[in-house]
Amino acid sequence: MTGTVEEGQAAVRQTWARLTTVAAKLSSQSRDQRYHVFDIFDWPDELPADQFWMSPELTTCYGTPVWDRLSEADRLRLTQAEAVNFFSLNVHLIRDLIGEVAGRIYDTRYPGLSEFFHDFIHEENEHMWFFAQFCNRYGGKVYRTKRVIGHAAEGNDAVRDVMIFGRILIAEELCDYYNAKMATDDRLPAIAQRINAVHHQDESRHIAFGRQMMRALYEEATHRATPEEVAGAAAYLSRYVSSCLRAFYNPAVYADAALTGARQIRSEVVNDPYRQEFHRTVMRKTTRFFSRMGLFTESMVAW
Repeated sequence: MTGTVEEGQAAVRQTWARLTTVAAKLSSQSRDQRYHVFDIFDWPDELPADQFWMSPELTTCYGTPVWDRLSEADRLRLTQAEAVNFFSLNVHLIRDLIGEVAGRIYDTRYPGLSEFFHDFIHEENEHMWFFAQFCNRYGGKVYRTKRVIGHAAEGNDAVRDVMIFGRILIAEELCDYYNAKMATDDRLPAIAQRINAVHHQDESRHIAFGRQMMRALYEEATHRATPEEVAGAAAYLSRYVSSCLRAFYNPAVYADAALTGARQIRSEVVNDPYRQEFHRTVMRKTTRFFSRMGLFTESMVAW
């Protein structure tokens, strides 16, 4: 740590002031682009059984010997179940992040951010609704999922917020990678493309804010916490990346796709070298961001 305590405090104040300006601009954009979620989607009664619902390259078996063994009918069913699982995972991640942000909406630690938090919660609540609509209409359920990772530990509030908002940013960037790919994939039903496109549009604002927020929180933590506490936050977030990725590998999905040996399939594909490299590709922008910031590196993640 360099410089005096007063210099560090001044730098933190300047960072928070910049963040407040960014948040105000993003809130204005959000309100200018606001839509009525119940009106923007045309929900067909059913989706074609002979069509991919998720880009096959994004499914958890792709690139592995399991994929090579599947028939075309198996592959179609797998993309359909995995689409429902992906949207289900979004539902669970959004539900958790809404709770964390709502708990801080009027926190005096974040002067000038409550309006953005209101807009954030409004949009994320709508996202949760349309993801769940797809799951229930076309999959008959929202898949259950294990809690991705436990709550951030109590302690220094600056460090705890690094973990919480870091978690939010990781989840958003992970899901947005998939959204961006599927928003323009003409092999998918129009409703699947539309949902991914709408979410991608809104998440671009949330990610822009989330990166600025993480810079502010990390700078604050380096002045208010010990190196050991910051290292603990880094380890927590690197585990969270791995936990999020592994949540995609759901044995219930393979069973619903009528694939034999669902748990064996999960064991085979989750540790496949192709899948591990795919994970690195999906999260590369995110891990590079955290690495440049000085929090954690790609090498800390159990891919």
